[in-house]
Amino acid sequence: MEERDDLRTMLQVIARSVPCFYMFLLIVAGTGFYVDASLAARISGELNEFNGYTMEAPLSRYPDLKQVRTWSTDFVKEVGLYENSRELPTINGIRFSTAQYRFADSRLESINLEFEGRANRDRLMVWIEQHYGKLLPVERKMINQVEWHGDRLTIALSYNSETTLGNLWFISPTLHHLVNKNINDMTE
Repeated sequence: MEERDDLRTMLQVIARSVPCFYMFLLIVAGTGFYVDASLAARISGELNEFNGYTMEAPLSRYPDLKQVRTWSTDFVKEVGLYENSRELPTINGIRFSTAQYRFADSRLESINLEFEGRANRDRLMVWIEQHYGKLLPVERKMINQVEWHGDRLTIALSYNSETTLGNLWFISPTLHHLVNKNINDMTE
């Protein structure tokens, strides 16, 4: 009988300990992997340009751009993709293979710069941090894509290790939302 009581006591102790142990593991693991978006790299509300191009500026301000193609979306009458073959920006010694400028209803929505190589991705990250703000240490470890957010500008640096190609985007959050918004996303 005494053995049974000892076994019951032992099982009760284990039953109380296991949930506490799992809760402890969850808390410890969670603190190492959770990044609060409000703590992410924040771009000053005033910054909204890159290399002489201002987000949401009219197309007429950039007469050297040549149209590549146009289309429309549910919320933007005309989306236009433009290039300037005479101007390929250089950042921190990195020359981009393509530079494309996207306009939403004739206002600059985004700039997409394509580059090659992991070393160039790392050099771009250093340059962006110097000009737009530091990333958190956990964000710096991300390879596929890192982002900086502001009220008037978002920067996304992405890299594909399989193709060794990457993209650096400068984006107007307001216009980008309109370009990518779909009427089917709206609920009644």
